[in-house]
Amino acid sequence: MWLWLVVCASLMACNPSQQTSEPAETPPPAAAVNLDAERAELLKLQAREQEAHLTEQPALLVNMLHDTLCQIKNGEVKYYSKDDMTDRLVKYFYSVEFVKWDDIKPPVITLSPDGTMAHVLVQKEVEVILADRDKPTRERTEFAWTELWKKNPDVSGGRWKLYSVTTTDKGDLVRE
Repeated sequence: MWLWLVVCASLMACNPSQQTSEPAETPPPAAAVNLDAERAELLKLQAREQEAHLTEQPALLVNMLHDTLCQIKNGEVKYYSKDDMTDRLVKYFYSVEFVKWDDIKPPVITLSPDGTMAHVLVQKEVEVILADRDKPTRERTEFAWTELWKKNPDVSGGRWKLYSVTTTDKGDLVRE
């Protein structure tokens, strides 16, 4: 009988439904992400891109970039540092005067559920005056591109950073 009591007590001790220990702590739920606010922030960045072009301020664009920007264009994939992009933008802005850099359609923004990645589709009509010619030449075309953005709360103060652009144009450049 003594053996029977020891076996029963052992079985009861092993049965989790009979134990009265504290439940394991569960992590607090993640703060809800306000996707509308994130979308509004990305639209502000789109407006800043336009301002940078129309006022020829490369720093406004470079400050939005991830440490390395991937550009897919003309059948090539290239990577640029912020210094590379600064040089490229300075030369580009020196060679043109922007007359128009306007949305053909509003940007289409898709966000990840956690609000840390975004995909932005852009369609622009761009008109420039080429400054590096004997006679100023006006050019107009339409562009479409995809921008990929990341937001890391632990890096860059949680600001959105552009890390990839895939771009194309209609190919119907108009020169005047």
